[in-house]
Amino acid sequence: MNIDVITGPTASGKSALALERARSDRTIEIVNADASLLYIGFDIGTAKPSRTEREEIPHHIIDILPPSQQFSAADYSSLARKIIREIISRNKTPLIVGGTAFYIDALFNGLSITDADQADLDNARNRYENELAKNGFENMLSMLQSVDKILFEQITRERNPRRLLRAWEFYYATGSPLGQARQHPPEPFEYLPTFTVLLPERSILNEKIVHRIDEMLSNGWLAEVEKLLRDGVTEEMQAMKAIGYRTLVEVLRGKKELLVARDEIIVQTRQYAKRQTTWMKRYVKL
Repeated sequence: MNIDVITGPTASGKSALALERARSDRTIEIVNADASLLYIGFDIGTAKPSRTEREEIPHHIIDILPPSQQFSAADYSSLARKIIREIISRNKTPLIVGGTAFYIDALFNGLSITDADQADLDNARNRYENELAKNGFENMLSMLQSVDKILFEQITRERNPRRLLRAWEFYYATGSPLGQARQHPPEPFEYLPTFTVLLPERSILNEKIVHRIDEMLSNGWLAEVEKLLRDGVTEEMQAMKAIGYRTLVEVLRGKKELLVARDEIIVQTRQYAKRQTTWMKRYVKL
């Protein structure tokens, strides 16, 4: 049995197409594959499906986490597989929808140590280097014990700085321990994907991105960020990695003008869409 997957870069029209299909086939239940939709309170800036849409069509793996909680690709794969099996057991039809390619790969192929997105690895390396400068080798090694016991024991014996870098780099990028990933080869899902990949022309996608961001700002995105800060959400939390949120925090703190922030968010989103497009072109042939 194959499972339909709708994917593509941000603002390419995935959610609209998914709703169109679900309205024409009432057996369909949508399974989210977008990391930014997991977190409670992050609605406008993530283009989360509305409550009305979610009441009309069953949606899964949306609004399941507090902003501070980590959630890895391995966590996603385990949860999504469980939900898909449950949907099928009820004679319903799962439809996977989202643009987090690492989640989709982990769902169908299992978590591989070679699958981490290069941009995530680059960001993870920068984060590690900052943490290393602040804490030093010994403290970073000691902290590794709580997230990757397998490599902690090996690196404690070898005292190898490059291996410590690699362990933290992989953990920061994926949320999963590298030692465990190496010990347990990825297990493919029993179902195969059938992809619908939305890849608009670059100029058209860029226009859609600008329109979406302007619409988000008009709909109260800045106020949403302000409320999140009042509720105790901090910039260090996992959910705040979603594009635009930290930039709008700077606006609220008087460090940046809103129009400047808007332009920066547009650039960030276009860069992300370009990375997504490069990754997702692989799916066109599947």
